[in-house]
Amino acid sequence: MLKRIYRKLVRYWKRRHYYRMKIWPARVPVHNVSLLPDGFTVRQLAQTGLTVVENFCTELEASQVIDAARGRLGRSGVLIDGKFQDHPGRYSFTAQLYGPQVREQLLFPLMQRAAMLTGMAYTNLEAVYVTQYPEGGLYNEHVDFGDEFEIDRLYTVLLYLNTLPEHQGGATVFPRLRTAVQPKVGRAVTWTNKNPDGTSHMENTHAAMPVTNGGEKWVIQFWFRRYPMGAPMNYTAVPQARQGQPLAGSEILPEGVSIA
Repeated sequence: MLKRIYRKLVRYWKRRHYYRMKIWPARVPVHNVSLLPDGFTVRQLAQTGLTVVENFCTELEASQVIDAARGRLGRSGVLIDGKFQDHPGRYSFTAQLYGPQVREQLLFPLMQRAAMLTGMAYTNLEAVYVTQYPEGGLYNEHVDFGDEFEIDRLYTVLLYLNTLPEHQGGATVFPRLRTAVQPKVGRAVTWTNKNPDGTSHMENTHAAMPVTNGGEKWVIQFWFRRYPMGAPMNYTAVPQARQGQPLAGSEILPEGVSIA
């Protein structure tokens, strides 16, 4: 009996923010984005609700992340009956580079930029995974969220770490929006999975098209929740891969972003 009570208390403590956010709404933090990599641009993709960012990271940053992930890859899973399992509809390999057991410092500036795009605190990030799609790699149409704690996600920021020409496939397709985004190093696409009140955006179903003709695709998924998921990072400043130009003040930025 005591062991059962103890396990329930531990489970509740780990998920306390999840339960709290069902009662109290989230607060939007303010981010200082006065310095970003050169060429960082944000644009809305027509009326789809998707946001596309070019030069979210540099080629050097992308190659360093790939090198850090390559030796840690394991088969990607799909959530089935509360457990992540192999599934023929998803063929890829993932490596965790930020989470309770690992914190790669080279991810810190990318996490901060992703937080800026969504207007969320970086501590609301889930564990951060890098995914490799080898030739034949794909992920059938799916959504990034659900009612379960394991996938209670508010925002997705998907960052491409390498470029694939169209003849090698690998595009991220949004069938209901009739939109496709081709992988290009440094390009990111972001969308909302849920509203703060819990209602969902089923129109954002998407698929990773098969990689063909000897190609290979690398991406990072940044998944944000409405509540904190991790402890603050132990560093004093966000390192810049290459110092960019200060924003002029006329750029279109998301709500919750400030210019110093």
